[in-house]
Amino acid sequence: MPATAAVPVKTKTTNFAKVTKNTKMSETQFYSVKSIRNNEVDLVNDFGEEITLTKEYVEQLLVSNDQFNETKQMSRTDVINLFLSSTNVIATVNFNKKVDEKEVQKQLFALYPNAGGKILSKTDFEKAVKKNLADALTGEERTMVGRHYGRTDEFGRIKFIDMQAPGGYDEVKDSDSRQRLVDPRTINWIILRGVKYEVK
Repeated sequence: MPATAAVPVKTKTTNFAKVTKNTKMSETQFYSVKSIRNNEVDLVNDFGEEITLTKEYVEQLLVSNDQFNETKQMSRTDVINLFLSSTNVIATVNFNKKVDEKEVQKQLFALYPNAGGKILSKTDFEKAVKKNLADALTGEERTMVGRHYGRTDEFGRIKFIDMQAPGGYDEVKDSDSRQRLVDPRTINWIILRGVKYEVK
């Protein structure tokens, strides 16, 4: 975690004095790996707290963002629905960003038939326009690691916490500076709970 990252104030969700033998508990934490040695791993959570866990604990109880044992191809609708319903769990998502009009113009202007002193035939020019236009209208590909809580903006884009971005949660503003937007209609693949789901 960068030294400049904001460390949120942790609020109590359980009063220890009221815990009884009949109390049941669960936890949801998100960690970044600080170091690995022998059969232990040092982790840092979003609050800047460090914890050391054994290999056995990691393998039995933690989910990673980048490990998967199988790949499944699904329809875009099914991948979107799976991603939307997978709240509060670590995931890697690959999608295409919004198309930038200036970038499209730049790519099309670069096709000027006399660029570099070379005049293209009409057929070559049309092929180049089709290829560059298809590339430009797709949007830049992006991969992020993090989680979401099922919240969307007014355009249906998912508010995703990018755990690789600098910053953190600000309790005063009740927002996380690492929040990014993912348009679910442009998802290419996700890694979730040990499976990579690809849009077929």
